[in-house]
Amino acid sequence: MTTTSLLSGTAARASGSTPRGDLLDHLSPREREVLALMAEGRSNRAIGEGLWVDLKTVESHVSRIFTKLGLNEDPHENRRVLAVLRYVGAAGRVAADRG
Repeated sequence: MTTTSLLSGTAARASGSTPRGDLLDHLSPREREVLALMAEGRSNRAIGEGLWVDLKTVESHVSRIFTKLGLNEDPHENRRVLAVLRYVGAAGRVAADRG
């Protein structure tokens, strides 16, 4: 597999252009809040401190986010980055719809 094909596959997964529809709609409000903080570059520990929850609780939210977005463990991809890219892409689509 070439670097170009790896990158295009990763971009397709991150953008949500898979036939899965908009999986962000399946996230709970708290999971969306955690994902937004992930998009700000916060660590799990910083997210927990900001939301006044235990680190284990944040890890559970992050795990459920990955599951709901269909981001399975893969040694060639960073699920946290892919989740954030999907979130940012969705935010951009909403902004474009309003504009």
